[in-house]
Amino acid sequence: MKKTVIDTTKETQFSDAWLFLALLLTFVGLWLNSAFLTAAAGLILILTLCCWLWDRYSYHGLSYQRSFSEDRAFQGETITLQMEVRNRKLLPLPWLNISDQFPTTLPLSDKTLTADSTTNIAWMRTFWSLAPFQKIRRTVEIDCVERGFFQYGPAKLHTGDGFGFFSSKATLPKQDRLIVYPRLYSVVDLNIPTRNPFGNSRATGQLFEDPLRTVGIREWQQRDSLRRIHWKATARHQELLSRIYEPSEEQQILIFLNVATLERHWHGHIPELQERTISVAGSLAALAIEERLSVGLIANGTLPGSDQALRLMPGRAPGQLTRILELLAAVTPFAAQPIEQLLMQEAPRVPWGSTLVLVTAIAHESLLATLMDLAAAGRTVVLFTLAKEPPIQLLPNIRIYHLPHLVEDLIAPTLVA
Repeated sequence: MKKTVIDTTKETQFSDAWLFLALLLTFVGLWLNSAFLTAAAGLILILTLCCWLWDRYSYHGLSYQRSFSEDRAFQGETITLQMEVRNRKLLPLPWLNISDQFPTTLPLSDKTLTADSTTNIAWMRTFWSLAPFQKIRRTVEIDCVERGFFQYGPAKLHTGDGFGFFSSKATLPKQDRLIVYPRLYSVVDLNIPTRNPFGNSRATGQLFEDPLRTVGIREWQQRDSLRRIHWKATARHQELLSRIYEPSEEQQILIFLNVATLERHWHGHIPELQERTISVAGSLAALAIEERLSVGLIANGTLPGSDQALRLMPGRAPGQLTRILELLAAVTPFAAQPIEQLLMQEAPRVPWGSTLVLVTAIAHESLLATLMDLAAAGRTVVLFTLAKEPPIQLLPNIRIYHLPHLVEDLIAPTLVA
C-alpha cells in the first residue's frame, strides 16, 4: 500500500491547547497532590499518542482494488464492477471514506454518482468499516450505454483514528480501463444479402497485388503511381524502375468510415446517427471476418489526442476484429477531413483489386462523384448509406445498400450556421 499511495495529507483536531491542558492538569495535580488530576493529564497524553499512532499506521496493510466481470463489453450490455477493501493488520479501521472517480456517461444500475458540474467528473462515494484482517467486497452494475474508452480512478481515501482526533487523506493513482465496443447489427438487422454482400469476392483465378511484399523490379510504365517507383533501384540504374508486388488470391475488404453526419463536417454532428454509422462499420467488419475475408478499416475520425486519420490495413489475424472494434470504440466524433479527400488519398495505397466499402450517413454530390471516379478507374466500390433518401443519380458499377430503417426514428437535426 505504501508504494501506491501518493499525496498523503494529514488533518487533525488536535492543537497545542491539549498539551497545555495536560501540562496544567499535571502541575495542579502535583501541587494539590490530586491523583485524579494527574491521572487525567496522563490519560490525555496517552490518548493523544495512541490516536496519533493509529492515524499514522492506518494505511499500512490497507488495499483497495476494482475488478470488472469483463473489461470489454458491447454497447447495451451490463457488466459488474467489484470493489474490494482489505485490512491486513491488527489495527482496525472504524471509518474509511473512498471517493472513486467514475466516468459520467456510464450510469450505475443501483447507485447514484456524485457529479461535479464544473469539472464534468463523477465520483462514487462509499463508506467502509473494517475489523482487523477483514476483507469486504461490494458490487455495482454498470450500464454500457455509450461507446468508448473509459477510465476508472484514481481513488481518494480518507481515514484516521477511531476518536476523530487525527485523520489523513491519500490518493491511489491506479486506474482501470473499460472498453465499450459499438453495438453490432446482424445481417437481418441490416437487411442485406447473407451471401456475397460485398459482391463476387471470390472470383476463381483472380490475382491481386500485395503492396507490402516486393518481389522484384521492372521498367516504369505510365499507369504506375509514384508510390510504386523503387527509388533506390532507380538511382542505382539511372532509369525509372517500378516495384513488382507479390500476387495474391486473397480478396481484401477495406472499410472506409465517414464519421461526418453533415455535408460540412465543421458544422457539428448528430450523435445518434453517427453511432449507428459506426455500428454498421463494425458489423460489416465482423461479417467479413466471419466470411474469412481479409478486412481493414480507415476512417476520417481520429483517436483521442491525435489529428491523424484512423487506419488499419486489411488482415486475417485472429485479433483483427478486436483491433477494429477497439479503434471504433476510441474514435472521436469529429472528422479530420472530408471523406472524399481521404478516399482519393488512400486509394493509391490500397492493393489493386481490393473492395472499397464506404459506410456513411450522408451521400452528397462531391462524395458520389469521387466514388464514380474510383469505379471508372477500375476500383471495386460498395456503398452503405444511412441517408434518408437513396442517391438520386445512377452510380455505374457501384453496389449500393440504402439503410433508411436504421435512422427512421431520428429527429431531423438543426444545422449550425
